[in-house]
Amino acid sequence: MKADGRPHDRAALADATLLGAAGGLRTSAPFAALAARGRAGHGLGRWALLGGAAGEVVVDKLPRTPARTSPPALAGRLVAASLAGGRIGGAGGAAAACAAAGLSALAGERARRALGARTGVPDPLLGAAEDLLAAGAALAATRRLGGAPAAGLG
Repeated sequence: MKADGRPHDRAALADATLLGAAGGLRTSAPFAALAARGRAGHGLGRWALLGGAAGEVVVDKLPRTPARTSPPALAGRLVAASLAGGRIGGAGGAAAACAAAGLSALAGERARRALGARTGVPDPLLGAAEDLLAAGAALAATRRLGGAPAAGLG
């Protein structure tokens, strides 16, 4: 229930959850999707959010990048997902996005490791597929917000 006694908007909570799951895979995905829809950042700030997402895509492939489940990395994912989820689903959206981010961070790390071991596909290629999954999920989660994605992002 919201503070005024009305039930939460289920669609907004579902979108916040999906946005959080995307954030568990890529920390910057939720705010990049909001920026792409014109709902986060203004002017240079908007482009900084999008640029940060592009930077994360590159950094994720580097061999010395810490695991997403290391305490600082996981904390960053949970905070970013919570803030973004709150933007579209209020307090309930923040909580749902946080939980989804934690679960998808753990599941994504395990899945990527298992797929690499089972198939022999190089980790950077699996990371690129994960990038596409995170971006697609984040853009899908923000579709109801309106606004066309910037720079042909979807």
